[in-house]
Parts: sequence; C-alpha cells; structure tokens
Amino acid sequence: MLPNLARLTGALGLFLSASMASAQVLPPPAAIGVPVSDLAGLDPANVRARLAKVPPEWPIPPAFQVATPDGLLTFITASDLMMDPVLAQRMAVFRTNGDPGPEPPYLQCKAFLTRDGGSQEPAGSAVLMFRSGRLDTIFQPVDAARPPLPNPSDRKGQLAYLRRPVSSPFVAQSGELPLEDGLEFLSRWSKTALTPGDRLGAACSPSPPPAVSPTRGHGLDASDMQGLALLPFAISLPSKNRRRVAARREGAALLASLRVGEALGSAPGKFAADHPGVRAYPATRGDYAVLSIDLGSYPGHNLTNFNDAALLGVRRVRIEWEAPPSGFGPTGALLCLDENGVPNTPRAGCSGWGHFSP
Repeated sequence: MLPNLARLTGALGLFLSASMASAQVLPPPAAIGVPVSDLAGLDPANVRARLAKVPPEWPIPPAFQVATPDGLLTFITASDLMMDPVLAQRMAVFRTNGDPGPEPPYLQCKAFLTRDGGSQEPAGSAVLMFRSGRLDTIFQPVDAARPPLPNPSDRKGQLAYLRRPVSSPFVAQSGELPLEDGLEFLSRWSKTALTPGDRLGAACSPSPPPAVSPTRGHGLDASDMQGLALLPFAISLPSKNRRRVAARREGAALLASLRVGEALGSAPGKFAADHPGVRAYPATRGDYAVLSIDLGSYPGHNLTNFNDAALLGVRRVRIEWEAPPSGFGPTGALLCLDENGVPNTPRAGCSGWGHFSP
C-alpha cells in the first residue's frame, strides 16, 4: 500500500511541477494578444484562429457543456482550445497509464493575458464560456491555496494529504452528486471576468526534441520490484488491453450519439443496464442522476483500471450537462468524495484513495 501511496503523491508532484513550469513560460514581449472585445461573438474555431496561427484542421477538443434556458453553455480553457491534437493524445496516454510510444513533433502553444497595458501573465487556465456556440465571457479562475505536497519519505504526511477534505464548486454539499443543484456552481466558482480591453493571445513553437533515454543498465527500482510482484498476473494483460481499446472506441461512439439538452431515451438506470461501460449514480432525493461512460485507455503494462470516463448529468430523462475526462468541469473523482468531502469509496468504481475507475 505504501509504495502505491508514494507513487501517487510522487506522480502528482511531478505532474503539478511540470504543469506549473510550463504555465510560467511567456511569449516574447512583442506579442500583445487580441482584445477580448474583438473575440466576443466568435465561434471556438475563429477564436483560436485569432489567438495564434495553428492548422485550421485541428479539431475543437471536447468541452464541458451545460444546457440552460438561454442556450447551451460551453466551457473550455485557453490551453485546451490551443492544444495540438498530437499533444492531447500524448496527455491521454499519460493520464490513462498507457505505454508511451513514438513522440511525433507537435506545436506547443502558451496562452497569455495582458491587462490594462501591464505585464503579461500566463492564461492557460483562463476559461472561455461560449453561449450557443459564440464567445460570451472569458473568466480567469482565482486559485485557492493548495497545501504543500508532503515529502515522499513522510508516509503519515502522504496519507494525510490523500485523506484531506476536498471542495469543488461543482459539488454544493459533501456527499451530493456533481451539479445536483444545476447552474449554482457558477456562484461558487472563484473567478474574475476579463474586461473588453484585456488582451488574450497565444504563442506557438515546435515541441522540444524527445529526451534520449540512457541505454546502459541500472539497478532494480521500486517500479521494477512492483512489476516482478505482479508478474504472475501479467497473463491477463493482453485481454485487458483489448478491452481498453474496445472501450475507447465504443465509449466514444456512444458519447457522440448523445446531445446535451436532449432526451437520454430511457431512465438513467435502464440506460446503464442496456449499455456496457455505463454506470448510473442516482441522487438520494429527487429525479437526478449522474452517468459515467467508460472511454477506455491505451495499451499498457499496468493491471489497474485507469480508463478515462465522461460524465453526464441527467434530470428525469433529459441530459443537463456533459463533461469530458480532462479540462475544466466535473470529473469522476468527484463521485469518490464521501459525506465529509474526503476521497473514499462512497460509490461503485471508487478506490480507497478516491480514484475513480469506470
């Protein structure tokens, strides 16, 4: 258990450090961006084209969508909007613990923000809100203070870190389902709206060359020892990998057939029973439920289920919202917060550390 604990906090620290380092890289001072007023009313593709010159055939990545009486709201971060699909796939492989393959080149785009003629600041986390497909508002989130990561050798500190209560604007009260109270998450989300005179932009450059791995041998590390311990179970890997790939294909097809704001077609419980890879989580009161759809993963040597999952919120049989496995929006981990807001096993698919497996 403790080696896994160290692996979880160590990987989290590495990922956060890399993300923070990446976010601090700013473009040359000559790049000043586009006034928010010039972006208002544009669709995602045209917003992206105004921010930087990228290939027009890049697909718009999946985004968090919510149905409202005033139209469909779509939320996407600037970094996701400007992400090369090659890099997006690499991140999906990393997220699902797939085996890394060849590293084809890609464009690395950094979003930046200039306020009132002042200095530039990173803006990868800025959230663009589109209403009925047209840019309405851009928000800059106000990050809450995050407790420091514990030392890898501090087992008690690691346990306390993983067991700390977690809050999210997408959950009104601990123990509830994500977005159980609908659009009220907007009032809980700490953010500031960019003004029409603020300037948003992005600077793109070729990816750095892949690192060259040393060819000489090395001693066994903790990962090697864990692999040796699981060697008797490795016979199941080929079938697991086939299921991962099949789930990625079938889950994506099912998700593409569903539309936010439209009817699900049947009650959530029945829909889940009729579709492999789907789970239904009903609210304790009312007629609300959250569905998870298994989006599979990439072939790898891990025996644990790290598959991606999309979430849908359904009231009666109407789909109120949809969220992809990454980016801004509710994620499967929120289903694993107990009545005290602590990562636990309150629902099917949750591990004792709050990890969600679809």
